[in-house]
Amino acid sequence: MSFSTDLHMRLLLSLDRGHNLQRAVAEAVRPGSRVLDAGTGSGILSFMALRAGASHVVAVDRQHVDVARALAEHNGLVDRITFAETDLMDLDIPGVDVTKTFDVLLSFIYTNHPLVDEARSRMVFALRDRYGAPDCAVVPGVIRYQVTGCERRDWDLHTESTDLRYAVDLLNGCYGLDFAPLVELTRRELAIKRSRPIDPTSRDWRPPTRMACIRFDREDVRLLSEPQPFVEVDYTADAFTPFPTELTLQAVSPGRLSGVIWTQELAHAGRPLWTTETFSPLGEQVQVNVGDTVLLEAGEQWRATNILGVREVKPATSFGR
Repeated sequence: MSFSTDLHMRLLLSLDRGHNLQRAVAEAVRPGSRVLDAGTGSGILSFMALRAGASHVVAVDRQHVDVARALAEHNGLVDRITFAETDLMDLDIPGVDVTKTFDVLLSFIYTNHPLVDEARSRMVFALRDRYGAPDCAVVPGVIRYQVTGCERRDWDLHTESTDLRYAVDLLNGCYGLDFAPLVELTRRELAIKRSRPIDPTSRDWRPPTRMACIRFDREDVRLLSEPQPFVEVDYTADAFTPFPTELTLQAVSPGRLSGVIWTQELAHAGRPLWTTETFSPLGEQVQVNVGDTVLLEAGEQWRATNILGVREVKPATSFGR
């Protein structure tokens, strides 16, 4: 079993998530609707759309479309689905040479981190404008991100980076080669690799009980600020708005600020479908007290490494001067 099919299984076993999806798709699809399933995965959303009355679905993914096709054939649905294996970022879908024809765009293509999802949200707008009918419904309709400052106790960027540097001497001594470039590339990826709260390689195949809300164990993180809005993507808007390049946090509890928790919420028709937490570390940890304000940079460095820069820390006593 490949990692991709493994992931499809785990998503399907998220039964509460599945119930939320069925309700959202059923509300968006009308009898006779033409549906574009952007990032079809196992094909489950396409199958839901057909059950809701769609006349035809075009299901697109950049890989493993054969999995969805096999499920469609096995369930007698293949005659109403056109499968296409291509990269949606190119906006060219083989076999689809018409524009402004789809009534519903299913776009569950997010990785739950604004670091990556900014480009994906921009792409959804482009797909809607190119392939969607004038009144095309997008599901999910809204993507929200909140940000909360935290002290992460189970992992520290500096500690792992320091330990990794020792690997250079060990590898050089063993193989008689300089592995510094490989170690440096590994180090640059650490903040991205450690951004998620769950292990995707778990061997537990029982349905999880709260996959509609994946978050870090509160024994591993201590929240130091209140959650605050970062960005909201509304697909009824005329055009995409880029994500902010800076953010401000105010401490409500003293501690060592080591990073932020991003909370992504996918919603449709005013109801949340599911929420997921991810993590970005700070380039340097800072001690904060109640009322302190921290200005963080979420620009090019963060987009390349998942590491937020600290621009300024304003002590609470500085206000009113």
